[in-house]
Amino acid sequence: MMEINPPVFVCVLCGLIYIITGQVVLRYPPKKINDFYGYRTSRSKKSQAHWDYAQKESSKYIIQSGYYCLLTCALFILFETGKAGIWIAIILTTLYPFNSVIQTEKALKKKFS
Repeated sequence: MMEINPPVFVCVLCGLIYIITGQVVLRYPPKKINDFYGYRTSRSKKSQAHWDYAQKESSKYIIQSGYYCLLTCALFILFETGKAGIWIAIILTTLYPFNSVIQTEKALKKKFS
């Protein structure tokens, strides 16, 4: 039986979750500004135009984060990281979505400023 590599498992699981979540929001974006579903920041809630644009942009960037997680798996397959590997995987898979927030906010600022 094949042993599961914990860092690879974390990266694959998070990557797939990010990709699926991004696809769902991209295909079924929230129509109206709300506090429950979609990309919700003060900038994205300024107007309906901000909201609609933010949903598309954030979906694109969260899907990108998912692919970054999957690419990170390759590093954990190629290089032995020992016990620190799981922590590295957790930190990276946590930071990737923050990048999507930063990118979405930049895109909103650029488009609506």
